[in-house]
Amino acid sequence: MGTGRPRRYLVRPGRSDPQLLLPLSPTAVTSASLRRYHDDRSLPERLTGLGGQILARSGLVKRTGGDVMSLEPFGLVETIAAKLGEPELVATVSLGPRRRNRKPVVQLLRPDGTTVGFAKIGWSPFTRELVSNEARWLRAVDGRMPAGLVAPAVLHQATVQPDSAVDPVDVVVTAPIRTSFFSHRRDPIPIETIVALSRLESGGHRELAGLPLVADWRRTALAELVDLDALVQRHGGTTVETGLWHGDLTPWNSATSAGVSSVWDWEFAGDGRPVGFDAMHLAFEQVRRAQPNNEAAAIKAVIEKTPDILRSIPGPQVTSSVDAVIDLYLAELLARETRLAGEGWRPEHLGPLDQRLRDTLADRLMRPGP
Repeated sequence: MGTGRPRRYLVRPGRSDPQLLLPLSPTAVTSASLRRYHDDRSLPERLTGLGGQILARSGLVKRTGGDVMSLEPFGLVETIAAKLGEPELVATVSLGPRRRNRKPVVQLLRPDGTTVGFAKIGWSPFTRELVSNEARWLRAVDGRMPAGLVAPAVLHQATVQPDSAVDPVDVVVTAPIRTSFFSHRRDPIPIETIVALSRLESGGHRELAGLPLVADWRRTALAELVDLDALVQRHGGTTVETGLWHGDLTPWNSATSAGVSSVWDWEFAGDGRPVGFDAMHLAFEQVRRAQPNNEAAAIKAVIEKTPDILRSIPGPQVTSSVDAVIDLYLAELLARETRLAGEGWRPEHLGPLDQRLRDTLADRLMRPGP
């Protein structure tokens, strides 16, 4: 617990399943907490958000649903505020749906509604790994982002002991990113920009059999799900250009203004991935999120679109085998799904993606060689 007086919050959807803790005063903070836009938000969603901001300014937002609760000050927020030299910070807390790997995201605001930053809280081994990885890569690309992309700066990173009764947590605070009601990108981020991002950490061309990525997979649960020996036997001599990938470069993780996209959520970023992975993931996710239980169509879409994606990449040829890059991407996606499922993340509305990936990969690896 922190010091000072309790603060009134609107808890949504309700106290039995808290996913958003919205401070009800000052009203400038309440309104600013609802001012979030990204490239994937539709016009009706933007108008709904704008209406919420207007109600918040008038003090009427509590009539829109949720439970009003009085909560003691958050000691962790006070610790962060002291480190940032911002003693009057007010926090909006996003918890998300119940799952073992959900990470509290704390929007830190001054009383006048100015956002100072966003803090992600890693509270378990898995979530601590994610937030630390995000901080690592945000620092790695700081000042190096290609034209047309920007990433939030890391303002603070620390391991904090919030209470003697709980384990330490990892905290990463990033600067706010530029969004507005009009933040929108009509077309996907250009392939030239995506590839320039990848080549910030170029690994050059290497044979698939010697990729560190494949060696890493052998030490994880993926080795029990995918015949990695068959993968290497089929594609081992294929040369693949590797580099950095953001890991989740999607319209809902970016906001575009004046032709520049601010890109956040770098938790799954890494190097040593085939150039083109981010463009492939964008193609996959745009189909997957289009409607519930659409994972089969998404897998089919990324397989069909990858040849054109790889052909459109500027510079030397990325790979000597498009099929090899497709199989590596499907394995990478399955590795992620396996990690998340192991932490209790299995959103039923997205369908049984891991099983479909296993079946697709097994079928592809059993086909006659190229």
